[in-house]
Amino acid sequence: MPAPPSWLNSMANQVASLMYDVDVLAPIGCHFFFNDSCNEWEVTLFASNTEIVGGEWDGVLAPSKFCFDILKVGEIFEEVQAMHWQALPVNFDDQLGPHISIEGTYEGHQVWVRVLAESPEEFEPGRRVKAYEFDLREIW
Repeated sequence: MPAPPSWLNSMANQVASLMYDVDVLAPIGCHFFFNDSCNEWEVTLFASNTEIVGGEWDGVLAPSKFCFDILKVGEIFEEVQAMHWQALPVNFDDQLGPHISIEGTYEGHQVWVRVLAESPEEFEPGRRVKAYEFDLREIW
């Protein structure tokens, strides 16, 4: 997949900066897609999981705890057409799960941004922690 346009990278970084860590925030992932049918960029942001190595929780993938500044996200866009909060997965194969959704215009481009509560299953953990050493290692 080609690199995203520079404005998209800037917008994603601005939205990601509104994810405030409760614990040590794991690396933030970003998935983007241009939807030709509606001339819109879809951007999905999420904090990666942390894989625990060793101890009784060995192999567990722990989500990263964070808060999100909903009020400030509206200030990033020229115009916000819609803002939604999905509190729970809508069905058993909902890959996005709980998330905040913002549809708007950024630098003249139509965008649909989602900030997920947890990393989608198909993404590898972004961090590992050795249980007995509390050794945090960023993977990506």
